[in-house]
Amino acid sequence: MVDDSRPYMSQITTLFIDKGGVLIDNTSLSPQYRRLLGEFLPIELGGDPNAWANANVGAAHRAFERYRAASITAPSTSIREWYSEDVRRWLYEMCDEVGRARPPAAQADRIANAAHDYVRRHVDIRTPRIVERLQRFREQGLTLHVASGDQHSDLVGYLETMGVRGLFDRVYGTDILNVWKASSAYYRAALADTKTAAASAMLIDDSASAISWAAECGLRGVLVRRNAGEPFEDSVLRAFDEVNALV
Repeated sequence: MVDDSRPYMSQITTLFIDKGGVLIDNTSLSPQYRRLLGEFLPIELGGDPNAWANANVGAAHRAFERYRAASITAPSTSIREWYSEDVRRWLYEMCDEVGRARPPAAQADRIANAAHDYVRRHVDIRTPRIVERLQRFREQGLTLHVASGDQHSDLVGYLETMGVRGLFDRVYGTDILNVWKASSAYYRAALADTKTAAASAMLIDDSASAISWAAECGLRGVLVRRNAGEPFEDSVLRAFDEVNALV
């Protein structure tokens, strides 16, 4: 529906939606990630489940810091290649901490990617009210895209676990666009790839920086703000209510 009291505003036809903090509660994901890695990695490499779970605390933090550093510099390789190399480094660091031999590179790549896939397929990320609202957006005729800083395979796995992959058209990880989600360039690339006019699209994100970068491209944005002690879905649904008032 178009609000006729605002004839100067284009009709919104497209929503770009972030993953972490909008579709998935990051605070509930981390402890599950450690537990599930503790289930999977001993099968492949031996060692104690708790040792693997604990090793991921430091390894994941260092991986995130490498990601942050990489995202503010021009990639020396493609972003897809950066992810491929970094996931092997993540596994090797945990092997060192647990005291297990580092497997050869090809084997390490298989194990590391299989570990992440195991987590994605077994993590409990049920958000039924968010899923219902996404379905309503589609019923309203809106096109939905994921616009995340993660890699494509991670995003698809989580969407499939949530049962919502079919609600989204494009699933933009940074490796698909080969642009880090660290400036307006990311959103310009997504708009160009979808052939979407910025005036007809909106971003839903939990990062004020992301909202600002999108605004530089002409995208309107709705920020997910989570109050202290507020249930995750409640915060997201408040943002979705704001979206409904604008479409």
